[in-house]
Amino acid sequence: MRRVLASLLPALVLLAALPARAESPEAARHTAWQACLDDAFADHARTTSRSFAATKAVSTCRDREEAYLGALAGSPLLDGEDVARIRPALIARARDRLMGTQRFSAL
Repeated sequence: MRRVLASLLPALVLLAALPARAESPEAARHTAWQACLDDAFADHARTTSRSFAATKAVSTCRDREEAYLGALAGSPLLDGEDVARIRPALIARARDRLMGTQRFSAL
């Protein structure tokens, strides 16, 4: 099982981190999630700290996040377990992007 996951890691990173094509359902849902995060962060950052605004944006956009992750789980290379495993890294990366920091990891 670990060998299979290790061999799929490059594909997982690619699918999870970048929308594949503009017309794909994954790309459309990723774009919607990112737009929601950006809007919510901008709204909250006016009155709170950047860290709290990022946390609040992630919470506010949970429905779009779930739609994006659901689209990823329906792809031929990923299943629900894979998506559940990479979700924490995707959320951390989204928070870091909102706050303007970089994460040094495969995701």
